[in-house]
Order: sequence, then structure tokens, then C-alpha cells
Amino acid sequence: MTRRRVDPAAFLRRMGAVPEVAMRQALWRECLRDAEAESLLATVDAVLAGLDAVRSDAIDLAYHALVQVIEADPPATTDRLKGLAQVTGRAGVLALFVDAPPAQIAEPGALRAPPLDPDREVTLGERRWKARSNDRAILERLLLDQDPVVIDHLLQNPRVVEQDVLKIASRRPNGAEVLRRLFRHPRWGRRRAVQWALVLNPYTPVDVGRALVGLLDREHLRRLAVEPSVHDEVRGLAAARLGAGD
Repeated sequence: MTRRRVDPAAFLRRMGAVPEVAMRQALWRECLRDAEAESLLATVDAVLAGLDAVRSDAIDLAYHALVQVIEADPPATTDRLKGLAQVTGRAGVLALFVDAPPAQIAEPGALRAPPLDPDREVTLGERRWKARSNDRAILERLLLDQDPVVIDHLLQNPRVVEQDVLKIASRRPNGAEVLRRLFRHPRWGRRRAVQWALVLNPYTPVDVGRALVGLLDREHLRRLAVEPSVHDEVRGLAAARLGAGD
């Protein structure tokens, strides 16, 4: 297979012009698959370097799309980048692939479905259906649900507002898959307040937490670097980012 050369600056301009999250992710998948090794590494390096320089919307959009592809796609999509980073000693790129358990893992008994009817147990199908409803009282109870489909429906529901989403992101204990769904969401996963709530939650998977560190400003990095409740890997990366910016 003949791979093509990619110009990092042109790639970032294109990334900044694309309006949809799915389209930005598709650009990364194409680059990961088709770009020659040197071009691929240079493009990822440019994005990571941009996080510690004067931030731009294109850098933030490109980074967020890349970490979502790494987090959500099968390894076949990103193994080439990981292998190139290992061969060339790209520690910053390898850090995107950290796989470790969160600082805290919820006990199964702590994640029961929320009570919606005092007289009977509401089925999973009903909960999924109700997550699409306009009933605010029901929606507020479903914010505690742990079924990924219920959460997906809630995040798409126009009656759900940012304060509701922050309750999901901040809930402790919480399930890893719920927090991943929130991180991946094209609208809510881009909200700064939601990102901050996720990175502070000790139940957030480490790969998600580390990915979010790249989107924080220096004030939030300083706060995160001394936050005892988060995973050591996440706290350490925040400290390293602060040092890199000195």
C-alpha cells in the first residue's frame, strides 16, 4: 500500500473547517490509515504541541476527535500510530494509549436502577422509553440510571439541560460505561463544565481522564495536579503539562 504525505498545517485547517464531530473523527481515521509514517507522527505531534502553545479551536477540535477515536475505535484503527510511537520513543503519543483502572470502581450493588414506580419494578425497556419523554420528574430520576442506552436517550433529549448532564458526570459512585458515553457525546462531551466534572470524578476511566487533561487550561491544570481523589496517572499528567508550559 502506497501511503500519502500529509501536511500538518493543512490537516489542522481542514479539521477546523469541518462542522461535525463524526466528520472530524473520519478525517483522523483516514490519516491513521493512509498517511505515511513521518507525516502521521508530525501531524499528531503538531496537535499535542499546540495544546501547550497558543490554543486554537482547530487544535482543540483535532485533539478531542483524536482521543475519541483512540478511546472508542477498535485497536486495528490506532495500532499503527501506537506502534510508530513506540519505535520512535514518542512518550506524549504513547500517553494517549494508557490503559489502567480508574481510581475507584463502583460496587455492582451501588449502581441499581433508580426507582420510578413505588408499586412495581419498571422494566429496562420502559426506562429506555421514558428517557425520551418530556416528564421532568422522570428524567431527573433517570439521571441515576446505569444503562448505556438510557443514558444515550437522555443525552439526546431536548428537555435535558447542562445541569442535568453535570449530575451524571459528577455522580459518585458511577459506572465506567456511563462516563464513557458522556465523554463521547458530540454535544455534551465538548462542554468545558462537563469535561471538568468528568476529569474530577474518580470513577472516570483513566484513558478518558488523561484525554481530558489535554483540554484543560492552566488554572484547571493547577487544581487537578493537587486533587487527591483522581488517579495518579491523571494527576501526574496535569503536573507534567504545567511543567511543559513553563
